[in-house]
Amino acid sequence: MKSKFTSIWRFSVIMIVASNLCVIGTVCAVEDTSTASNPHLRSTLSTPGPSVVVKLSQKDVSFIQKAGGGGQQEVENGKMAEKQGKSADVKRIGARMVADHTKANKELIELANRKGVKFDTRGVRVQNIGAADFDRQYLKLLEMDHKNDIAEFQKEAKSGDDRDVKAWAAKTLPMLQQHLAMVEDAMRKVK
Repeated sequence: MKSKFTSIWRFSVIMIVASNLCVIGTVCAVEDTSTASNPHLRSTLSTPGPSVVVKLSQKDVSFIQKAGGGGQQEVENGKMAEKQGKSADVKRIGARMVADHTKANKELIELANRKGVKFDTRGVRVQNIGAADFDRQYLKLLEMDHKNDIAEFQKEAKSGDDRDVKAWAAKTLPMLQQHLAMVEDAMRKVK
């Protein structure tokens, strides 16, 4: 009888230990379900995260780089117009160019970073507009630049390949059109 009791007792102890090991294994598995530590999950998940780089067409990359450089050029020229402009209109337009294009450039840089596009605008310098008849020359330059930019942004918004780049171009287009209207109005006043 004693050996039967010992056998049942040993069997019970073994079952308790085994069930505890199962519970501990289950708890450990539940605690660590991240994809980073599980190679099986890591290789099968395909949800894009913020570090996933989407390949853009050369057309979209060129647009981003050109828009970034042109926007920074407007900022630099606008700063100069704030200092050298003779009329209040030119100084006001220069300040508006600085504010609006700085904001647009920040948005474009964020978009470019998400898309894996690199461009550097640190080398952009103010254009030599000249001191004589500065206001008229600055306004002519703005008019020409904004007409060209509007055409480029319309083209990208309509036929760009990447939907995010197209959306940014379409969103920025009204700002450029407002700038052109301001410039054309100021050109009528400047003598």
